[in-house]
This record gives sequence, structure tokens and C-alpha cells, in this order.
Amino acid sequence: MISLDYPIWKELGSAGSDTDEILRDLMEGKGDFRENMEELSWDLSHQASWYDMTAYALPHLAALCAGLSPEDKAFLIKDIGMAIAAEGAWPLEPDTEAFREFQEGLRGLRRETEKLVTNPDIAAILGNDPTGERREVFALSALAVLGNRMHAYGMWNVFSSDWDECIGACLCGWEEGVISFRTDKDYFSMEPVSIAPWDGKSIEDEPVWFQGLLHRIGNEEAIRFLPFVYGTCVCPDCGKRAAYWDWLAKYIGYGWCGG
Repeated sequence: MISLDYPIWKELGSAGSDTDEILRDLMEGKGDFRENMEELSWDLSHQASWYDMTAYALPHLAALCAGLSPEDKAFLIKDIGMAIAAEGAWPLEPDTEAFREFQEGLRGLRRETEKLVTNPDIAAILGNDPTGERREVFALSALAVLGNRMHAYGMWNVFSSDWDECIGACLCGWEEGVISFRTDKDYFSMEPVSIAPWDGKSIEDEPVWFQGLLHRIGNEEAIRFLPFVYGTCVCPDCGKRAAYWDWLAKYIGYGWCGG
């Protein structure tokens, strides 16, 4: 963990001009926790981009998270999830200071996130909102922390509000900006996987626990299409079958990450 007094904080990038001071206020308990957390989240995840300050902020946020109430833990994880997921699209180079800081923070947040995800009362902890967005964002944040960050980033940026559309690109060069799980599954020979029931405890199998979490928080719409997300598709140009996640990674590489 790099002290907030070190000069490096003035060199790190974010979408705000005083992000390090917001983080300092959070760590020192100044101001309203949730308002500060929302500001920090905006600065570190604006336009779904990666900012290098995220890596250095994570160890501090993990330390803060450990001492919060379950409700505030969930709020923190929900708000920082997009910033973490962005690393899946702009992965850090191993053996760098930023990578080590990111991993240190991630380890701490994983402990707290796993406790929440496996808590049968997580829906009550998250509370209700008219659209269910708070619960859905927490689930995606949990995926970013506990699972594959590219998967979380893709779901965040690609899937429509009703979870029935996605994007993809094949290694042969074909790409498609709108793929409907409802109407295009035959055209792309989509083969959904069978996802086993979750025991409510293990987080070893990503589709199993993620589907279980979505069920636990009441997001049945997403559950309908999750087997397709973890399934396979056939390219209409070259005829090769590939995992949908490979299509997504290729498309993200083309369109968003300079690949």
C-alpha cells in the first residue's frame, strides 16, 4: 500500500482533478461515506475507461472495506466494480508496481466480496430500488472482483438493459455490433451450456456461482441468457465454432482497447 502522502499520487491518472483527496477523505472518515464513494467511483470509471490510479487506490479501499458494515461494504464494492473490470480490457503488465498494488487490493476485496456473495441475506443487504439496478451492478462488481474481469467488463458494456443483445467478432475478421440471443441463436448456431445449481458457498465455478448470485438477488432476466454467454457460436463467414467469450474479447480488442 502506497502512502497517500507520496508524490506519485499527483502523477496518477483519473477522470478528476482531486481524486486522491477524495480517497484521503474516505480513509480519514471525512464527509459522507457514500457521497465520497460515488465521487471516487466516477473519477475511476468514467466512460468505462482504465485509470492507473485505480491500482494504487485498491489497497486503501480494501483496508477501508474490512471495517465497514455489510451494507457499506456492498456499496463500496458496487461502486468500485467497473473500475476493477476495466483492467480486464487494459491488463496491467506483471512485475510492475501498479500490478502489485492492484493485486494486493484485489486480494483484500475478494475476502469481503466472497462473504457478501455467499451471504443468504445479500438481497436484503443491498436493499430495494425500483429498477433493481443496484443489485445488478453489485453482481457485476462481484464478478469483476471474484471472477474474470474481461467477462465483467463485457457484460457491463455490451449487454442491453434486458440482457438479450451482445456483440462479437471472429478471428477471421468478421464482426457484428448487434447479436440477439432471442432471434439470432439459430443463425449463429448458438449452443448454450448447462449451468449446475449453486450450493451457495463455493466460488470456484464462475457461471455456477454467478448464476446463483443473480438468482439470489432476483435477476431472473439475466439468468435466461447466461447459458448463451458461457456457450459457443459459429461464425457465419468462416464456419468455425468458438466460445462466445472469445468473440467478445476479439470485439473489445478491435473497438475499445486499441487491439
